[in-house]
Parts: sequence; C-alpha cells; structure tokens
Amino acid sequence: MKYLILSCLLATTGCEVLYDANRDKIGEYCNSLNNFDDRNACRKRNQTSYQEYVQQRDQQQARQGAAPAGK
Repeated sequence: MKYLILSCLLATTGCEVLYDANRDKIGEYCNSLNNFDDRNACRKRNQTSYQEYVQQRDQQQARQGAAPAGK
C-alpha cells in the first residue's frame, strides 16, 4: 500500500514539475512579445498555478458529471 501512495505522490509531483517548466517556457515567450498589451494578456493567461489548474479541472468535470481525474 505504501508503494502505491508513493507512486501516486511521485506521479503528481512529476506532473506539477512539467506544468511549472512549461509555464516558465511560456513566460519567456510572453516576455519576448514587443506589444505591451499582448505581453500582459499572455502573462495573465499563464499565471494559473498547477494547484489552481487541477482545482478548476476537477470543478469543470464535476459540473459535467464526470469523476475527477486521478481520484
């Protein structure tokens, strides 16, 4: 049982690491935009943390009647 919990924890942590790495890459792209409004809009779209993303995804799935992913 403890191996199952450990593997789930590692999988969740791995997803979060990949999500954060992608956010960093997108953040670099946003900073490279010359237009002030485009740059700010890009940053705003990219500000969601992994925890906020998971919470929003689970809420959307609950509204649609599906079981939350990973649970």
